[in-house]
Amino acid sequence: MKILIVNTTLHTGGASIAANRLAEALRAAGNEVKFLTKGRSFADGLRFVWERCELLYSNGFDYGRVFAIDHGGCGTDITRLPEFQWADVVHLHWVNQAMLSLDGLERLVSQCKTMGKRLVWTLHDAWPAMGICHLPEDCLNWTSGCGSCRYLRRNALTQLLPRCGRSADDLSARTFRRKQEIYGQGRIAFVACSRYLADRVRQSPLLAGQEVTDIANPLDTDFFSPLPDNGGETQAELRRRLALPEGKTILLFVSFNINDPNKAFDVFTRAVNALAMRDAALRETLAVVAVGKYASQHAHDFRCTMVPIEYVAERTLMRDLYRASDFFAITSLMENLPNTIVEAKACGLPVVATAVGGIPQMIRPDTDGFLVAPGDADALSATLERAVKHPRRRELGAAARAEAVDTYSQQSVANRYMEVYARR
Repeated sequence: MKILIVNTTLHTGGASIAANRLAEALRAAGNEVKFLTKGRSFADGLRFVWERCELLYSNGFDYGRVFAIDHGGCGTDITRLPEFQWADVVHLHWVNQAMLSLDGLERLVSQCKTMGKRLVWTLHDAWPAMGICHLPEDCLNWTSGCGSCRYLRRNALTQLLPRCGRSADDLSARTFRRKQEIYGQGRIAFVACSRYLADRVRQSPLLAGQEVTDIANPLDTDFFSPLPDNGGETQAELRRRLALPEGKTILLFVSFNINDPNKAFDVFTRAVNALAMRDAALRETLAVVAVGKYASQHAHDFRCTMVPIEYVAERTLMRDLYRASDFFAITSLMENLPNTIVEAKACGLPVVATAVGGIPQMIRPDTDGFLVAPGDADALSATLERAVKHPRRRELGAAARAEAVDTYSQQSVANRYMEVYARR
């Protein structure tokens, strides 16, 4: 089978990582796979800038929100490319930020229907089922067509422009109607990366009558694995090579952007500091390793040892960081099915995580990790203390590894996707 995977970027962000891993799994299953990303020409860059300016104009020039929304204003018509003609299956992943416009999506739906190509769309967030947002949080406007979007606001200028700013017929409502019109022209198989997301997007009128299922992202669990027991580098030697603290309990925190408000690094910081102040002995034996853009800005924020590492794109280094750590922490306010949790568990790390989105289906409390309410620094601090003082830490890690292999191996995920591709 000839499968074209489409994603905005090749190596940046969780969706690109998941898409690349799926490509590997599908190739291993005997398929031909090509990967299509956004171009790097001047015209491609101009389309991106123009689209962002449109959104900035529409949201009352609130720059802080301009990357939280997309309206599919600009993009490439991939049906004109030879890769499209070659494919039996066109598999979309994250296609925002001027990769695929709504006009381009309309042509894609139409051409796939005319040429008998299977169109599949993996949802790494909720945007395909919403008007313009990626993470609706507690908003339910999308269940009735969007409008009065919290991400849009009025100022002196947008009050004079009826098509801009917040209103019942704002950019979110218009984009919602446009998507509804496009989806009705053909069949798309939507695949959510978690049961949580699948259950939620099924409530959207946009996906009424469309196929919706859930399949976890695949992981090479042979590569992401604990340090081998039979010789080789020890954890102490690995920490020495990576210039990480030796003889300490390491809490690992990973994010593409440490300052992303959704990742709630400030909550993590307060929780760790409360623990360090509460237990002087633990303060001396605890260390935080924070990985992500702008991590260095927070080098002096902790009352225990802290090692900042800027964003890591190289997967061998990322695996080494998991192997060198004792626990993995994720404190997001909203998530789907984070790749980092699967990677950490595959490397034998117990996980302390917020009970949001699809995360509860990934963690078995007191078996391979711990769950805590989002945004509650005190509860997180107590949970971190329980984790690092847990008498069966090795058993937690072994259980995490076993569950990751059973659920997220490349072969099992590829087989499920092949079933989706085969359905007509």
